[in-house]
Amino acid sequence: MAGRVHEQYLRLRRAGGRVRRSATGRRSTTPPSAGAAPVGRLPEGVERRTTNLGPTVDEAVQHAESRMRVGVSAEQDLVRAHFDTLHYLLQRRDLMWTDVDLVAHFLEHGVADGTSPHPDFSMANYLAQRAEAPDGTHPYVDWLRRGRAAGESADPVPRPDLIAPLIGLEPAEVVDRLGARRADLNERLRTGTLGEMVARAAEIEPLVGAAWPAVTRSLLFPLTTPDVVAGMSALHRSHEAAGFRRARVVLVVNRARRAPDLGVEGHLTHALARHVDPSEIVVIHTDDSIAKPFDRHPPGVRQVDLARYLRDLPGEDEEVRQAEAEQTLVTLLRTFHADAIVNVRSRLLFRAMRTYTLALSASERLFLCLSGNEQTPMGTWDGWAPHYFYRTFDRIAGVITDNAHFRDHLDATYQVPAGDRERIHLLRSPIDPVPAPVVPVARAADARPQVFWAGSWGRQRRVEALLEIATAMPDVDFRVWVDGRAPGGPLPPNVVLEAGPSVTAGLPLEEADAWLHTARWDGVPHQLLEVGAAGVPVVGTRVGGTGEVLGDDDAWPVAETAGADAYVRALRSVLEAPEAARERAGRLRARLLAERSVDRFAEAAAGLLLGEEPAPPTDRDEPKGAAQDD
Repeated sequence: MAGRVHEQYLRLRRAGGRVRRSATGRRSTTPPSAGAAPVGRLPEGVERRTTNLGPTVDEAVQHAESRMRVGVSAEQDLVRAHFDTLHYLLQRRDLMWTDVDLVAHFLEHGVADGTSPHPDFSMANYLAQRAEAPDGTHPYVDWLRRGRAAGESADPVPRPDLIAPLIGLEPAEVVDRLGARRADLNERLRTGTLGEMVARAAEIEPLVGAAWPAVTRSLLFPLTTPDVVAGMSALHRSHEAAGFRRARVVLVVNRARRAPDLGVEGHLTHALARHVDPSEIVVIHTDDSIAKPFDRHPPGVRQVDLARYLRDLPGEDEEVRQAEAEQTLVTLLRTFHADAIVNVRSRLLFRAMRTYTLALSASERLFLCLSGNEQTPMGTWDGWAPHYFYRTFDRIAGVITDNAHFRDHLDATYQVPAGDRERIHLLRSPIDPVPAPVVPVARAADARPQVFWAGSWGRQRRVEALLEIATAMPDVDFRVWVDGRAPGGPLPPNVVLEAGPSVTAGLPLEEADAWLHTARWDGVPHQLLEVGAAGVPVVGTRVGGTGEVLGDDDAWPVAETAGADAYVRALRSVLEAPEAARERAGRLRARLLAERSVDRFAEAAAGLLLGEEPAPPTDRDEPKGAAQDD
C-alpha cells in the first residue's frame, strides 16, 4: 500500500517538475533552487543550541538552520515550523556543512528517500494507511494541515489501533503517550544525564559516538516492529476470546470443519466434557478462519480464531510473518498452563515445532494426532508423520492415532525403543451419534440391485477399479456420490452420479443392497464406520486402517492387491443371499458399537489427557483372517 502511494505522489510531483534525482539515481544533495533566483529570505539571528552530541554537530545544526529560507511558500513555512533539524541531519549526514535548504530538500526528496522531518512522524506508517496519494500535497503537509486533526496516525510505532485495545486507550491517546515518552527520551539523550553518559563513553571508545544517528530510530519496547505489534494484538485478542482464563486441555486445529461429522477434535471435546466442565477446554483454529463453521463442540467449549487475528501480521516478508505467527502461537499455548496440548492437523503448530519443540516440552505435555500418510503422484509417501515424528517424538508427551495399523507402522519404521512404544496411544474414534439400523425398502422382485459408493474421485479411491467392477456387473446399478470435482470422462451406463455431498447422514442407505469401498491406501474412514454401524453389507479393500472395520465374519474384505474379479465375487455373494448378508452386516454393527463406544473413548481420552485414571489397555493384534483375493 505504502509503495503504491509513494509512486502516485511522486508521479504528481514529477509532473510539476519538482522532484529531481541524480543521473545515477542517488539521493540528491543539490539545493532545490540551484540555477534559479533565490526565493524568500534567509533567517537572521539563528542561535546555536548546545547538546550532548558535541560542538561539531551543534554548529552543523546552526549552519543548516541559517540556510532554511523563510517566505518561500506557505507549505514550506509550515514544514519549517515543525521541522527537527538535528533529527533530519542525523538521517542525512551527507548534507551537513552544505548550503542545502533542508526543508526544501525534504519536500522534494523526503518521500522517495523515506526520511523523517520529526521524531513523531513516520512517512512509511502515514502513507501505509492511505489508499490514495494526497492530490499533489506533500504527505507531511497533508498530515499537518488535515491528517493530524482527523486522527490519522503518523507515529513511528506501528499500528496504534492494534495497541490501544491492549491497554484500554483510544488510538489517539496511545499516540499522545508515545509522543510524550519519545520526547522525554530525546531530551534526556540530547541535553540530559543519559546523553552525558553516552558522550563520556564516546571519549573512551569512539565507536560509541558512531551510534548517535540511531537516536532517530529509537525503539519503544516492546512496540518495536509491525510484526511484533500485530503478534501482541493477536495474543491479546486470543485471550480475550478465551475469557482470560487458563484451560485444562487445549486442542490446536488447522481449521473449523465445514462438514457435520465431529472429527478427532469434536470427539475429544465431547469425551473430555464428560470429565471436566466444557469451559476448561479451549480449541484454537490456526490455519484457516471460517465465519460460520459447523458447531461440533459441546456448549461452553471456548474457541479461539487465531487464524483471523494473525491476518494483521504484515505480509511484506513471509519469513518474518511466519516466525511471528509461530512465536505468537507458542506464547499463547504456554500461557494457558494446560494439562495437555493436542495438535490436530495444525500446520502452524507443526512448523513452530521445528524451532520450539524443546521450549514447549520443557513446560507442556504436547501430543500429536497422526492418522496416516498420503501417497504422492510419484508413489512416495508424505504427511505429517514423515516430517515430524522423528523430529519430535523424543521430546513430546506422545502420539495419538486412531488405528493399530498406523501405530505399528510408526513403531516399525522409526524403530521406536521398547520403553517408548507405550507413548504411541491408540484411541479408536467412537461412533457418535449411533445411527439407527437400516431397514431395507421393499422393492419389486425384478428391481435392479443397488450398490452405493461415495468419496473423492481420484487415485486414492481406486476409481478405475470401481468402473471395472461396474462394467463387469451390467445388471446392477452403481450409485455414486462424489466429493469435489466430478469425473469428466465417459462412464458405464449403470454408473449413476448422484447429486449432493457424500455425507453418510444424507444418503438413502435404506435403498442400498451393498456398500462398496475401494482404496489404494486408507486410515479408518469415518464414513465406513457409519455405514457399518448402520447395518449395511460392506464390501471393501482391506488396506491400512480399514482392516479394523472389515472383519472376515461380518464384512466382505478384499485384499489390497486384488483385482476387480474379487470385488465382483464378493458383491455377488451379498446380492444372491440378501437375508444372510443383512444378518452378517448386523454382526458388524454390533462389533463396531462395542469397540467404538462413546463411553470407552471418553475414559481413554480422559485418562490420557487429564491424567485422572490410566487409559485402558488396547491389544496390538492385526485383524485376523485372510481377505478375498484373486
